[in-house]
Amino acid sequence: MRIFVDDKVDAAIDDFYDAALRLHWNTLSEETVMHGKDKLYDGIRILGNEHVIFSKARLKKEWIDSGWYEYICEGFHFAYELCKDENGEPYVWVHDAEHSLLYR
Repeated sequence: MRIFVDDKVDAAIDDFYDAALRLHWNTLSEETVMHGKDKLYDGIRILGNEHVIFSKARLKKEWIDSGWYEYICEGFHFAYELCKDENGEPYVWVHDAEHSLLYR
């Protein structure tokens, strides 16, 4: 199944890792950060499996009100929606992401 990721999700991931590099410049390498990002995007690809559906979002009001599902991977919470295109083909739309340290 196809997966679409909002720019907002990419920005949340980039912002988190940019802050991590600034705060932990002496112990965190760019290679480690890239590996972490790769693991996150690999995790997002799991949502393309038609048999994988996680629970409805429970904590963030915007996500609940939108009826989105929530997936947790590598400390990030992802809000996503199961959709169908004009031909009836299913796809996943990942709308938002937030690290668990910032999740509210």
